[in-house]
Amino acid sequence: MTSSETPASSPARGGLSVRSRFWLGLILSFGLLTLGSCGGLLMASGLNRASLAELQGSGPAWTPPPVTPTPAVSAEVNSSGGAEVYRAAFAPGAEVRNITGSRVNIRSTAGYLAKPGNDVIAQVAPGERVEILGPSAEADGLIWWQIAYPAPDGRTVEGWVAEATASGVTILGE
Repeated sequence: MTSSETPASSPARGGLSVRSRFWLGLILSFGLLTLGSCGGLLMASGLNRASLAELQGSGPAWTPPPVTPTPAVSAEVNSSGGAEVYRAAFAPGAEVRNITGSRVNIRSTAGYLAKPGNDVIAQVAPGERVEILGPSAEADGLIWWQIAYPAPDGRTVEGWVAEATASGVTILGE
């Protein structure tokens, strides 16, 4: 051994120095200790019985709350046999606006399911006002309001607009 070599840095059998074997042993020991601790925690918490289907989350991640309709103040039956619902929020003559960020269809009749393409007679731009003409009616599970809309081309369009979408997004507001 030369005077510049120290016993700690001299190569041992196998070509590794004592210092290198120390760090290798420390890292391996730490890894085994970590693996054993995590495995023990998993077994203690009962996660060893988890199946792959449970871990993948085969069910829905989030279920939206049910939509609760606003109760009607009173109801009357119109001449066509359908229920007309009077609500305290909107009354005939009231001005309301489209509070969505998109255009909303004005339909010639209340409802949106199984309608012909010409049922949409105009669209209300976001923020534009309409006048409530009469009581609301229920069709296709939605509340519809008969409205008059002063269109940008100067004509007045009369038709029906839903109070909210089927997913519960409010369309008409004050």
